[in-house]
Amino acid sequence: MIRSIYLRSSLITLAVLFSACRDGARSYSSLVKKELASGRTANQLIMDVHFGMTRRQFYDYCWGMHNKGIFEDGANSTAVLYPLRGPGQLKQPASMNFYPVFRNDTIYKMWAQFEYDAWAPWNRSLFADSLMLDVVNLYTKWYPGNNFIKLTDPKRGTIFVKVDGNRRIVVGRKDDAHVNVDYTDLLADNPTQP
Repeated sequence: MIRSIYLRSSLITLAVLFSACRDGARSYSSLVKKELASGRTANQLIMDVHFGMTRRQFYDYCWGMHNKGIFEDGANSTAVLYPLRGPGQLKQPASMNFYPVFRNDTIYKMWAQFEYDAWAPWNRSLFADSLMLDVVNLYTKWYPGNNFIKLTDPKRGTIFVKVDGNRRIVVGRKDDAHVNVDYTDLLADNPTQP
């Protein structure tokens, strides 16, 4: 009897989860179609970095921000570091490393990686699961428009996806310490996969 109840409740839970995943993927696909059909463009990435910016413009801009003390040398000097400290940022001081992907000498994608500065294996409150929700909340302020859709990706687990016009932002956990964010210009890339 108990086994039968457990089996029934497990099957109902699986059906609900499967339906939610399918509905989330359907919502994502319809949102992409709707946003691309709208003709709106959303090229802003971080501060004044944007899709279509040339390599030279990007380097000059980052050098100027570095001279103002806003950007720093990032991880292994292969990224730009934007320290997130103070009110209006994340709940705890954090570091954001980012760098664009260029095609034909212009930005069409960009990645960013977040980590709480005080992260440690024994500090569970600063693990990536908490950080991911913190980043989603911050991005909701930085990028008004459509809400994030929560999806389950077979490779990445839970991810949050936001599409505004041509810009797709995907937020997901990399490991215990890091959260990755991927920006893509859907007009320059394949829009069917988050």
